Amino acid sequence: MATQTQTQTKETQTPNQGLTTYKRVKIPVGVYEYVRNRAKARGLSMWQYIIQSINFYESALRNVAVADTTRTQNASYYATKLIMAVTEFIHKTNQENYDNVVRIINQVEKRKGVDLSTLRQLIEMYRQKRRKSLVRTIMQELIRINIELMSKAQ
Repeated sequence: MATQTQTQTKETQTPNQGLTTYKRVKIPVGVYEYVRNRAKARGLSMWQYIIQSINFYESALRNVAVADTTRTQNASYYATKLIMAVTEFIHKTNQENYDNVVRIINQVEKRKGVDLSTLRQLIEMYRQKRRKSLVRTIMQELIRINIELMSKAQ
């Protein structure tokens, strides 16, 4: 299970297991102190704490419930990011906010595989003529997009 990570090696004899080989790993001082403190709090050596942490992380990725939650959180993140960008554009209709909305629309389309051409058209229309009716329509479209993102995450 151990991996070779650096050049310096230290060999020690452990009872009932034979020869154990240790490798040194360079990590920032802050990370070292964090791992040391967490391991000490759990009554483990640092390497045991690291192995347990890695095993927990790997099992969490295999766990369907956790993986589903992660996908849902990711979809929620993109939905929220899009909503915030559009809202900012509606409240402050300027070139910078327009560019940001277009960038995020492209990002969501590319990463999540959702067609946002209707939203793009509504944003263009709102940029040309600011109407409350367009704002309501944009909000309805954002709700539809949110539902679509969430259904794809399931």
